Amino acid sequence: MKPNSLLSRAAVLWMVWTLRGIAAAPADLDARVKDYTVTGRALVEMAQTKKVDVAVVGQKVDHLVEIASRLAKDYAVAFPAGKKLIETVVAAVPEMRKLSFKELESEWHDLKHFDKAGNEPGLDLKAEDNEHFTDPIHAIVHPLLVLKAAEAYGKNPGPEPLKQIKEEMEEGLEQAERLRIALSK
Repeated sequence: MKPNSLLSRAAVLWMVWTLRGIAAAPADLDARVKDYTVTGRALVEMAQTKKVDVAVVGQKVDHLVEIASRLAKDYAVAFPAGKKLIETVVAAVPEMRKLSFKELESEWHDLKHFDKAGNEPGLDLKAEDNEHFTDPIHAIVHPLLVLKAAEAYGKNPGPEPLKQIKEEMEEGLEQAERLRIALSK
């Protein structure tokens, strides 16, 4: 076999492999967002029917955070300017779980974590061009807020935690859809 034909075959195989990966990516993305949506809607349903099982919520939130973390990592590949930010958020999930609802909301949803010295995200989150980087963050944070609300409901059932579960999960669902749209382009 001539060296040029071997090189040509390798190039063709690489292109086929690459295009196959690109073609599979939207289906995989859609499947992950659909999984996030179905799981999130189940949590909203729990709140609406007042049948909140904290252990089940915890399992579902773990699943949502896993999906959202993967989506966030994909987002960092598509939008590399936010790589440091997204890696910071994904790495902080274990610490986020230890925070109260108010602390989690302040530090990670409202982004106060990044106002502290040494926690710079690698880009200006207040710049309009960078606002889209909050979508992957919130797709992770909102389910964790749902868990905090469910834990509060488990200790003291009442309308406020149910409202928080529903509202926080609906916001998380919006963020996941925004990620799907951005990653589909």
